[in-house]
Amino acid sequence: MLRGRTETPEKSPSEPLERADRHERDDSADMERDTIALPSHVAGSGTLDRLVETARDYARQAASENTLKAYAKDWAHFARWCRMRGADSLPSSPQMIGLYIADLAAPGGKARALSVSSIERRLSGPT
Repeated sequence: MLRGRTETPEKSPSEPLERADRHERDDSADMERDTIALPSHVAGSGTLDRLVETARDYARQAASENTLKAYAKDWAHFARWCRMRGADSLPSSPQMIGLYIADLAAPGGKARALSVSSIERRLSGPT
């Protein structure tokens, strides 16, 4: 992010998101990741409760904390990019992802183009 610049609503979606937003996203991602909802007619079943805990353990061990944070950041970037263009991020169409890639590779305004490896990393969020 550029230092000394004032924040404007027209900020390019290719630029990094603000720090406070990232912490808010991390908290909501943690809550979503740790919540597995059971249908009301099966909630409280001892066997299913054990399976819920097992599923949570598998989900926690599937990727490192930093990887999960990177996925959440990449998703938030894509969702913001869609919002700024009046598009829905879900479901994400192949065409919308293609436009997102094109914007990352050749953004308008003052934002710099991302390298291929950076674009591939950013695609971990919406794909």
